[in-house]
Amino acid sequence: MTSGTAEIFYVDDSPDDLFLANYQMRAGGFAFALKTFSTGIAAIMDMERRVARGEALPGLLIADYYMPLIDGPELFRLIRANHHLAGVPLASCSGGDDPHDRKAAAEAGADFILDKPLDLALCQELLTRRRTA
Repeated sequence: MTSGTAEIFYVDDSPDDLFLANYQMRAGGFAFALKTFSTGIAAIMDMERRVARGEALPGLLIADYYMPLIDGPELFRLIRANHHLAGVPLASCSGGDDPHDRKAAAEAGADFILDKPLDLALCQELLTRRRTA
């Protein structure tokens, strides 16, 4: 894979949450690129296209826990089952604090559990931590 600017994928079915993340990105001057998706399938397709082209995968994929069709935990299971994508760090993001949901996300492969609204400064820290580890 080729390397370049660190990139975060954010998957959320809420247009408001995606808007807020993009607004923060424009206002914040972060040292990473943010790519947003409204479905997990779109994010997986983008990553598989990158693998086929030898392009870098995102440094972090964040997914909303509750989404139609494929929720966050199911998306994580699909990513972890694909040997080309399994190394991408994953984070679950939710507005709820149900311990069962947090446990389910971790069991599905989430490396991090984040709260909504998404904190891009924290995401920057997670990227930096992963790159220096």
